[in-house]
Amino acid sequence: MSKIKDAGLTIKPIKCKFAQERVKYLGHIVGRGIRTPNEVKVKAVLDFPVPTTKSQVRAFLGLAGYYNHYIPMFSSIVAHLTETLKGKLRQGKINWTEECTRAFKELKDKLSQ
Repeated sequence: MSKIKDAGLTIKPIKCKFAQERVKYLGHIVGRGIRTPNEVKVKAVLDFPVPTTKSQVRAFLGLAGYYNHYIPMFSSIVAHLTETLKGKLRQGKINWTEECTRAFKELKDKLSQ
């Protein structure tokens, strides 16, 4: 405690946890030299409904993209989904294809592994 005071810092011991094996940090669980995605966030990706608008596609890509470190070949998988964002379809409508469905399911599968 004296080192903390000497540095001009203050802490509330009730809010502090020391010597933890694993720590939740920015949507990841970090510990023992390993970083894994937070189960709550992975569940959010897995429960995401099939997008029907450009906004929903962007939301899904943003959520899944945060964990692209864990998904090999992420950019090639999401290529079909990003293609749906191109073009000028009215009112945010998208042209959802079989490739989009496969990419959507593949992203969910790879993140859950």
